[in-house]
Amino acid sequence: MCGRFALFDITKFNIKEEFDFKPSYNISPGSMVYVIKNDYKIMKIKWSLRPSWSKKIEIINARSETLDSKISFQKANWCIFLANGYFEWKRKNLNKFPYYHTFKERKMFIGGIYDSSGACIVTRESYPKLAKIHNRQPVFIDFTDFERWFKNLHDFKCNFSEKMIIYPVTSMVNNPLNNNEVNISKVD
Repeated sequence: MCGRFALFDITKFNIKEEFDFKPSYNISPGSMVYVIKNDYKIMKIKWSLRPSWSKKIEIINARSETLDSKISFQKANWCIFLANGYFEWKRKNLNKFPYYHTFKERKMFIGGIYDSSGACIVTRESYPKLAKIHNRQPVFIDFTDFERWFKNLHDFKCNFSEKMIIYPVTSMVNNPLNNNEVNISKVD
């Protein structure tokens, strides 16, 4: 599952096209996000996909295991979310504590799908290192695998998840209105 993410630095993404970028340290469902379409163009789109058969349901994550079988996803196109990292909460008794997940080079390509209503992140079962926090994780896409992703030929594996840097952060990230660098700062 992925319920929040951050995109504040696009310098390492090597994006050639100009687009209206606004940094965010707390992107929540329903926000406008940046994704790469199969023509390799950047698109700004709402983070939540509404199935054609519903006026109320908003999907923010799609399980990779059900992409082909769920009617909600059959007409979706494939995209890639741009992120510097994402947040996940670990349960301890009755409390939940936020953790930030990122890579050393602070660029992250996350598999997604979209249609005219919006986009959602594709998830998979977590690798052991990430499973200590949550049992689901986003599907990460290496730049060299973009074409395979767009052609629906990707195997949903990620050989570099073990390079993930994970650390606890402030509970201020629980409130989407708190949108500053403090959200990604490590706390003890």
